[in-house]
Order: sequence, then C-alpha cells, then structure tokens
Amino acid sequence: MSLPILARHHSVGAALWLWEYLRDNTKVIDAAWMPVADGIEITDVQLGYRIDVSEGTARRWRMRLEKLGFLYSERTRARYRRLWISNQNAPRWEQSLLQAPATGFVN
Repeated sequence: MSLPILARHHSVGAALWLWEYLRDNTKVIDAAWMPVADGIEITDVQLGYRIDVSEGTARRWRMRLEKLGFLYSERTRARYRRLWISNQNAPRWEQSLLQAPATGFVN
C-alpha cells in the first residue's frame, strides 16, 4: 500500500505521529474522508495527552495536516472538533483534497 503522506514526509514532519494515531482510530470506509473515532468531538488537549505532546504541539500538528490536505476538522463548540482523515486509497484521492466532508457526516 502506497501512502502519499509518506512521499511528503519532509513537509509533514513530526505531524506524522498525529496522523498515525488518528489513522489507528479510524474505521476504513469507501469514502474520500473517513471520520476519526466515529465522529466524536475531541480537543487539542485530549489529542496531546493521547500522543504524549503538549496542547500547542498537537494544535500545530493538526493545523499542518489540515493545511497539507491530509486532515479536516470541524469546530463543534469551544475547543472541541470533529476530525476526518483523507482516505488515500480511495479512487481519485488527489482530486478530493479540495473537497471537505459535508457538515454532519457521521459514520
């Protein structure tokens, strides 16, 4: 399995650790974007705790992955977000980078 994120490891940097954690907590579905942890809300503090980094580091990594098109987040309330990761094995993955999942998408 070829993962495009690995081809961009220089721009992704250490944020790859966050992406791996999120990917491990995502059910693989046949869609361009897959909800993380069945779409539950999570904060950067919780993400940082889970991967043993500070809140600021988790936020920076999340924002870097969003900027590069590997992650999409939707703010649901103060500090809470729902997260989706890109399904890099879905057909036409590169064209789906610009298309965020629909609001309210639930697995």
